[in-house]
Amino acid sequence: MFGHSLRYLFIAALAGYSFLNTWSVDIFKYYPIPVPIWVAGVLFLIATFGIWESNRLINLWLLTKQMPFLQQTAYQFAASIFVTAIIATAGIVGVSQACHIPFSQLGLSLKLFLVFAFRINLFLNTIHVISEYVKQLRKSQMEAEQLKKASVQAELQAIRNQVNPHFLFNNLSVLAALIPKDTRASVEFVQQFSKVYRYVLVSHEKGLVTLDEELHFIDSYLYLLEKRFGAAFQATIDVGAQARAKKLVPVALQMLIENAVKHNVVSEKRPLHLTIKDNGGQILVVQNNIQPRLQDQVLSTGIGLSNIVQRYAFLGNQVPEIQQTKTDFVVKLPLLAM
Repeated sequence: MFGHSLRYLFIAALAGYSFLNTWSVDIFKYYPIPVPIWVAGVLFLIATFGIWESNRLINLWLLTKQMPFLQQTAYQFAASIFVTAIIATAGIVGVSQACHIPFSQLGLSLKLFLVFAFRINLFLNTIHVISEYVKQLRKSQMEAEQLKKASVQAELQAIRNQVNPHFLFNNLSVLAALIPKDTRASVEFVQQFSKVYRYVLVSHEKGLVTLDEELHFIDSYLYLLEKRFGAAFQATIDVGAQARAKKLVPVALQMLIENAVKHNVVSEKRPLHLTIKDNGGQILVVQNNIQPRLQDQVLSTGIGLSNIVQRYAFLGNQVPEIQQTKTDFVVKLPLLAM
């Protein structure tokens, strides 16, 4: 609020209102200022300007300290009271010196001016707190809406990856080939297929899931990929119990695996190697070798990876780390204890 582009207009209006209010109720009769009335008006304006600007500078300095909102407000109010007392006293002393009036004659004037200055300071800080609270509330509401939108996008993206005709055709083809050869394997395939869909459809109800839950889902998803690609797709999971108890955003692993399959050649001559491992129980590392398809063979919207990063960003300061070399693509997902 203190840095508003129209602050000088507000300062003039506030000083004018305060002066007229004080003058209209005959306050000067009981707390006389032995100077022309216009000098008193100028003094009100100078004091209001000093109080406003000192609060603005204090607020700017406290912002650099990145304090919590309530702590910052308490420090600002305490500092501004001290500065306000100095401004009011300096104003009366200045009038005493400029008008050659003994300071002893300005005792009541000093009391009046201190009351005025503290009232202005209290008013400004109250408005500032209300303004900052509304701003914080709007920011929280916007972040909640963005997180909701990101979660919906993630859900839709995951479902889109699973139910697109290409995915269905490939897996139904695998199932059709299994049925005459191995009835037991085809039943297992259908069961794993249903687990994948069930998890994707219900995961949107949770903001976070344990890594153990996600890996159970991934086991079913990898089963489908291994039946589809055979030895051309090779996945290794090496995750300890400590990491499995941590949490991450749902369907994140599925999106990363889907991206790896979608953007790379997967064949027996050029198998795709995927590794999922934890790093000290704090980070989950998902890595695959790079053997890109021709650009015109795959169309990427880029929603999946950016969506994972965005959802993590809303949860705190930890965000996934993405690394790409000539041979490998690596994504490091933070594991959360919340």
